[in-house]
Amino acid sequence: MKYILFCSFFLLSISCFSQATNDSIQSNSRETAIKVFIDCGTCDMTYFRENFTLINYVRDRKVADVQVIVSTMKNGGGGNEFIVQFVGLGKYAHLLDTLVFNTKADDTADEIRQQQLKILKMGLIPYILKTPYASRINVDYSEEKMDLEEKDPWNHWVFNLGGHAWFNGEKSYKSMNIWTSASASRITEKIKYLTEVDMNYSKDRYRLYDGKDSLIYAADSHQKSYYFGHSTIWSLGEHWGTGISLDAWQSTFSNLDLALEVKPAIEYNFFKYSEASRKQLRLGYELGAVYRNYTDTTIYNKLDEMLLKQKAEINYKYITKWGSVRSGIYWQNYLRDFSLYSIGADLSLSVRLFKGVSINISGNANMPRDQIGLVKTEASSEDVLLRKYELKTQYSYFANIGISYTFGSIYNNVVNPRFE
Repeated sequence: MKYILFCSFFLLSISCFSQATNDSIQSNSRETAIKVFIDCGTCDMTYFRENFTLINYVRDRKVADVQVIVSTMKNGGGGNEFIVQFVGLGKYAHLLDTLVFNTKADDTADEIRQQQLKILKMGLIPYILKTPYASRINVDYSEEKMDLEEKDPWNHWVFNLGGHAWFNGEKSYKSMNIWTSASASRITEKIKYLTEVDMNYSKDRYRLYDGKDSLIYAADSHQKSYYFGHSTIWSLGEHWGTGISLDAWQSTFSNLDLALEVKPAIEYNFFKYSEASRKQLRLGYELGAVYRNYTDTTIYNKLDEMLLKQKAEINYKYITKWGSVRSGIYWQNYLRDFSLYSIGADLSLSVRLFKGVSINISGNANMPRDQIGLVKTEASSEDVLLRKYELKTQYSYFANIGISYTFGSIYNNVVNPRFE
């Protein structure tokens, strides 16, 4: 019996030692691979780890050899332009590159992640060539005859039709929301056309029962809105743009049977528009004519009116290796009375403060002093609780803040999808 126990203990010890040795060898081998921190909110990291194993995926840029920053912008075809920056760190600080690729509006998630992975591999080649893993790289390419002249039967026009419906409920509450949309766009370097039509309908049903399951209160809320908008925008070089927009809409919530706005506008970008995926500082101004036809008499005893309105805004965007910031502030007012104004600001901030610590802040705040379409009739308690139509307010806001601290192993290479 003692002999059997001794043999079992011996074999278990050898097995554990062998496993530890193999793990150590594998760890030492992977230590020579470059450490990559991928800053991408839309990337399928599991797919990357399964299909690209020549690198170490790390969870903090402070320990990385390379930081990959992925940003996107809408392209003229209805898809996205992906801008992928490769920023060398430490001994690779002299290496810096940017690769770009475009997706189509009907590309599937799998097609997009394949393109992302392809670009990731291409961009990391200069770094991998400086490691022992360089011997594993093979160069392959496919020859393809390309037409020198681009042929586009749609002449850059892109059309989109969409719709959504949401339903939820229980005995005392039911809700329904239906939204449909149609859009057409044509985007080139010199001019941009954008047209959109939307319809939204929502219904909420409330019921209150007593202890004997008898109905004691019932209330319903209906809201609907229609919207049409068209914009034509011209490029005026690397820093200037101008345009004109026409908007028409109807909204039961806003007491509007019909609203019309025609607004010429101009914009200046302190940075070049070609750098817009990484940094923007845009100053815009618009001046337009406004027509309102109201459902009910307003607090200013109006059923319809014609006005002039102006708006100025500043928007800032910056994406870099430490994080990103997006912010904006605007002012608008009616020219007949400057006390009828609205001012607002928004902010989105994501920062890696130091190793393992990240902070995210987002929010907006508005001070509406231009609610000229409010219904004159005093709102009932039911109207307020059900939010049947727009009510007077001095402010509105939204805020979100989060902080995270991650510590432990710097490596993030393993894929184990069980119970996900």
